[in-house]
Amino acid sequence: MRFANEMAFYSAYHQERRNIMIHIFGVPAIFFSLLIVTSWVNLYTIGEFTITLSMVFTAIVLGYYFSLDLKFALASTVILGILLYTANWLSLNLESNVVWGIFAIAQISGWGTQFYGHFVYEKSRPALFDNLFQAVVSAPLFVIADVCFALGIRKELEEQVKTVLKERGKYKDFSKQVAA
Repeated sequence: MRFANEMAFYSAYHQERRNIMIHIFGVPAIFFSLLIVTSWVNLYTIGEFTITLSMVFTAIVLGYYFSLDLKFALASTVILGILLYTANWLSLNLESNVVWGIFAIAQISGWGTQFYGHFVYEKSRPALFDNLFQAVVSAPLFVIADVCFALGIRKELEEQVKTVLKERGKYKDFSKQVAA
């Protein structure tokens, strides 16, 4: 039930279908952009292996995910692992101005599309105004959950989240919206 309670805060801001779809692009773009620049910060070297800030940050985030839900955390490990590997590789193999360009494009497009989704489709302000932790750290896990829910995976957990939303008076019914 802890997962449902945590996700209900996020879901209170993300119930409209098109806004959720936008977040499937925007959230990973923002997370990736943070990983690519933090990959330059070397914390410790063991032989030929260097531990970077991006690795430690990802490990801490995944630890939090595992405290919430094992199955979604395992899926997140694969996805964030791919993002981390790619970010580390790019930061080592591209010139810094190119990496900063990727960072800027990902931040602007990631945040910009999400603001658009919130103000145009959801008709509410983004969650980051109330909880930056949720917006940056928790969002990737909850985007993965949203994708799974849309695919019919773990519907019982989706219903728990909806129940919490209804109990908190935050549930919005977008089921009657016209397909775009």
